[in-house]
Amino acid sequence: MIGNDVLIAFYDTRANLDLDAHLSFAAQDCVFRMVGTPKLGALTQTWSGLGEIHGIARELFEAWDMSQLEIVSIDRCGETAYVHRKGSVIYRPDGSALDTELIDKLTFRDGAVVEYLQFVDTFAIADFISEKRATAMV
Repeated sequence: MIGNDVLIAFYDTRANLDLDAHLSFAAQDCVFRMVGTPKLGALTQTWSGLGEIHGIARELFEAWDMSQLEIVSIDRCGETAYVHRKGSVIYRPDGSALDTELIDKLTFRDGAVVEYLQFVDTFAIADFISEKRATAMV
């Protein structure tokens, strides 16, 4: 079973924008998906393998500062951890903040993440993105 220290280190690499260290937790055949409405387009598609995940992770790291999220709780069931986080997520291009809560489901095999599902408030994100698009049009 994966300990809290590993999970905290995983999130620290994200908060510190260390993409390579963050991806070092993932298995070669890892799958990542942000669970939500298809209206969010590429954000909610399934990304498989480190090659695909590296590309989307780079985009997410560049666009979103998640260093203000705190871990509220960690629960486990076998090799799966459920991590509840809350706080502000900063949209880097303009510095605006979105207060939110996330639940991450991380499944491990041989100490590496093989599935990372991120449950987000897709309505809030869609609303936030549509505001950005409307502002850009003005």
